[in-house]
Amino acid sequence: MRDLILDAKDWQSKDDFYDGFFRAVGAPEWHGRNFNALIDSIQTGQINQIEVPYKIIIRGLQPNDGPLGYFLNDFADLVRDMQSNGCPVSFQWEA
Repeated sequence: MRDLILDAKDWQSKDDFYDGFFRAVGAPEWHGRNFNALIDSIQTGQINQIEVPYKIIIRGLQPNDGPLGYFLNDFADLVRDMQSNGCPVSFQWEA
């Protein structure tokens, strides 16, 4: 399984997450910035240059670090939902 390491130490907003994730997977410019679009590109596939299986690793931000941390907790829940549907993707926090 490939590791997609996203450095979040300078992130200030959800857009910073989307920018980092989209760079990591080679998403097209027209990719939507919402969870439904992420389900389409991660679980359904054939949108990004990098396809599952992969592990998304967030470094430099803790799960409860303000609004962005809470957003990323919601994203982690989304990844777990995709896993429960058989999608080979995982999520991990790293200090």
